[in-house]
Amino acid sequence: MASSPTTRIAAVEAFVIVGDKDYVGGAGLRPPADTVPTHRRALAAVGDRHICVYPPQAQSCVVKITAEDGTVGWGEGHAPLGPRATAAVVQDVLAPLLVGEDALAIEMLWERMYGSMRLRGHVAGYQLEAIAGVDIALWDLAGKLVGLPVYRLLGGPFTTALPAYASGVPGKTIEERAASAERFISAGYTTMKASIGRGAIDEDLAAVEALIETVHGRADVLVDAHGAYASHSALAVGREVQRMGVRWLEDPLPPEDVEGYVALSAALEMSVAAGETECTRWQFAERLSRKAVDVILPDICRAGGITEGRKIATVADVHNVRWAAHVSMGTSLHVAAAAHLAAASANFLIFEFSSTPNPIGDVLLTRPLQPEGGILRVPDGPGLGIEFDEAKLLEHLV
Repeated sequence: MASSPTTRIAAVEAFVIVGDKDYVGGAGLRPPADTVPTHRRALAAVGDRHICVYPPQAQSCVVKITAEDGTVGWGEGHAPLGPRATAAVVQDVLAPLLVGEDALAIEMLWERMYGSMRLRGHVAGYQLEAIAGVDIALWDLAGKLVGLPVYRLLGGPFTTALPAYASGVPGKTIEERAASAERFISAGYTTMKASIGRGAIDEDLAAVEALIETVHGRADVLVDAHGAYASHSALAVGREVQRMGVRWLEDPLPPEDVEGYVALSAALEMSVAAGETECTRWQFAERLSRKAVDVILPDICRAGGITEGRKIATVADVHNVRWAAHVSMGTSLHVAAAAHLAAASANFLIFEFSSTPNPIGDVLLTRPLQPEGGILRVPDGPGLGIEFDEAKLLEHLV
């Protein structure tokens, strides 16, 4: 009788990974300079109360799990700000629960990790990001132990060719953004996402209209408002971008304003997309049951990893809602993990891919992982199917 693989967990480690990148400036998050009006209107001001803080560099938390036979699985806990905190949760809270356990008992281990701080109110944030990193590493390890890609372990694939959109339209002027949009179309993208909410409403609307005029008939445009608007402005902006032909309005309101999302989703024919802030099936279930969102955007490296991500996708499917992968800042582990889940999901819609170079992305891999012709091919090797160039990786680990 053949012996089964050694699946006991020998070690759990977490590292901070960093790279030089101006995310806010490079991704076109601020409005173009030539949309700034000569006279600013007081009621067009948005303010920055709800805008996230971004780091001065690309950074995240990567997790390494080693089995007793030396097989290694890698994961990522999405941590654009404060990755040391995520790493500390992995090492101080989660690792003691895992060492010596069966690495293939992923569902049981997820519940043990989640339950460890559940009654203390840690059901989102750093705790769930840390759980995500561990969970993804466990799936990568499991695939390597049995010699199969993760999407096969999840019961897929429905497809291994995922439609992707270019996230972020760089450029300091309307002309520069138009040139970026043309590059995306030449690269095969049929969808791109622009940022709004960091300037006055007039500036944002002018920039979106100019972009749509550039790509009209050749590509769809999505817009991300980063939770910037209040109830008095969200509907007005929504109706304007709907008139222009925008396909979805992402995070128009702060995530706590569930009633506002219910009202906005009912008032607009255009899809309202949200969900990068939610971390569990229960949080998504509340929004979906109240019809507060039309498309959900779970971030697999924040929302508890592949194990919880699969349940979130199922909850969405119960409500006949599709999901799109939120993949903004991070490593290729983030891309690969979301891609494997997407390949095994019946209700997957489209994949977010950063439009700007990423110093901690696939440049650290032995083989590239990015869309070609607007399609992201899911890696088909064991586990997540990606391999680090160890020398390059070590240069970016803190």
